[in-house]
Amino acid sequence: MNPRMAGRPFLINLPSEIIINILSRLSIRAIISCKCACKQLLDLLSTPEFATSHLSLSTPGLLINQSGASGNLSQIFEFEDAFELEHHNLHYNPVLKFDPNLSGCVSDASSWIWGSVNGLLCLQDYRSKLYDALYICNPITREYIALPWIDEIVEYPSIGEYGFGVSMTSGQYKVLRNVRRHSYDFEEGPCSSFKKYECLVHTVGTRSWRKIPDAPVGYSSISFSLFLNGNLHGFLQDFLYSTNSSIYCFDLEAESFKPFPPPPPSLDSPALGTLGILDDCLCFVDSSSQDADIIVIWVMKEYGVGKSWTKQFVIEEALGFAGLYCDSVYAMKVFKDGDILLNRNINSLFYFSSKTKTCHKLEVVIQDQNGCIEAITHNSSFLSLKSLDAENVTSF
Repeated sequence: MNPRMAGRPFLINLPSEIIINILSRLSIRAIISCKCACKQLLDLLSTPEFATSHLSLSTPGLLINQSGASGNLSQIFEFEDAFELEHHNLHYNPVLKFDPNLSGCVSDASSWIWGSVNGLLCLQDYRSKLYDALYICNPITREYIALPWIDEIVEYPSIGEYGFGVSMTSGQYKVLRNVRRHSYDFEEGPCSSFKKYECLVHTVGTRSWRKIPDAPVGYSSISFSLFLNGNLHGFLQDFLYSTNSSIYCFDLEAESFKPFPPPPPSLDSPALGTLGILDDCLCFVDSSSQDADIIVIWVMKEYGVGKSWTKQFVIEEALGFAGLYCDSVYAMKVFKDGDILLNRNINSLFYFSSKTKTCHKLEVVIQDQNGCIEAITHNSSFLSLKSLDAENVTSF
């Protein structure tokens, strides 16, 4: 729809629910243009009813966060998924650029994105002067809130990881915080053994964190950052002390952990892999093959059912793109033409061409060899943080 037509009486005089239904089907950039057309549309597009309608019809896009010597830059893209596109880079339509450094307390702060849910991002400024500076942000509405920081004395070297999701029952948005504290042994190294392990959860709109008992412990990874079906999922790897690897999920409504069925064969060896989501299904990317240039992608066709794990893709000739123990591969999207978008964590974005059966770097963004690239799927939305009863909503 041409935004210049938006102010004409034949549209404005329609019932609001019909206008909302029509506008909810437009692209993000078109909706933003409509907001500038007239005050009536601006008011209508700012309502919770429109935000809910648009979110129900929207599809995931791509959010890329790049950090380097010059700071951070985040970009949002909408996917153009069509068979007739000649070049893979044409799959991506730019929507928005923004600076994820929300604290403003240091000019060179670097931000990490721990999750995206319904258009909201959980950000951490990990060079901030404030310990654990966490924010919930909507880059489309240009709103954010600062989560309460935890007043504590750090006695040991710490590694903190986070997850962000929403309860399917109560609709409450929650942040999960996992922290490993280690003893310092000059002979064995700074992270030679566990000293303390903590798991906390925060409900957005409150001003407190709560302790979660009986959390699973993994030396190499305890991140529960993958949200699906009301649960946060994590792949626990314990390369140092045992050969066990396992999948757990955290139920955001019950606020409890439970084991999750792994793909076959069972993860009773130190497999190298990552969890992801493809077409609303949980997937597991196994890049631990003895052949360093092979990546296997398993997909759970029926959520929570172990027998539904299916070996969906085998990507060969991936030399130079397959992951290492600290540099793993994440599956992000399968396009209609069969191309698969993948992310080699903190290193590069690349895709596997179904036609040539080869891997290529994604050229839609400049990939700085000295910088880091973080990429996640992201549903842009017009959901206002004020609707969550959150305190101190700030514009940026």
